[in-house]
Amino acid sequence: MDTQKNSSSEQATEKQTQKRKGVSDYIEILAGWIVDIISIPVSFVSHILAQFVTPGSGGTKIIGALGFFIGSLLSTDGIWQTMFAGTPLFPWFEQNWIGWIGWLTLPFNPLFWLSFGISALVQVMEARTLRGKRPEEAKTEFEYSKQFTLGGKPSGTIDLTQALWRDYKVAGMKERHTGGAVALFFWIFDLTTTFVGRNPFAFTNPSTILACLVYNLGSMMAGEIGYTIWKLTKS
Repeated sequence: MDTQKNSSSEQATEKQTQKRKGVSDYIEILAGWIVDIISIPVSFVSHILAQFVTPGSGGTKIIGALGFFIGSLLSTDGIWQTMFAGTPLFPWFEQNWIGWIGWLTLPFNPLFWLSFGISALVQVMEARTLRGKRPEEAKTEFEYSKQFTLGGKPSGTIDLTQALWRDYKVAGMKERHTGGAVALFFWIFDLTTTFVGRNPFAFTNPSTILACLVYNLGSMMAGEIGYTIWKLTKS
């Protein structure tokens, strides 16, 4: 009889234990579902942010393209004012500006698009000088140039031989000098149109002068930085 009572009590205990385990399992599953549901928006936002910080992702390309467009638009203001005597596109640091109604008419003005095209070209050319060459490209060109060994300057030969020797000696340098001159032209052009269109030294308040200087430099750099980001993430 005692044995039967013991076995019955053990079975009852096991059932209670299994029942408690079953309840705890359900609670754990329910808690997991609640956590998953709560984490859905957080995970969604984190995945979106990852697209904007991961190199080569679509988000970084969007940021680069947007930065290039906004930077070119800011630079367009100086070209628009300096070259085409247009009314300032933006109100800051200006006594008057084109206004919201004027912005609605700009898409129909070919001079505005010409200004924007010139600005975009300037940003691209400046970005090329900022980027420079990739290390592997520079290494390839260097290794290629080393195979051409320059002999000593010829003597006792006709002038044509010496002229060709000089051409051989400076081969490729004309392109480098021309590229540097073109880059310098675009930087001077951008600097001139930016500061003529919005002259910080026309103000008397030192804080306004400093703010205008920072804005001018930022508007000059924004487009080429955006283009550089877009170009780096394109490949």
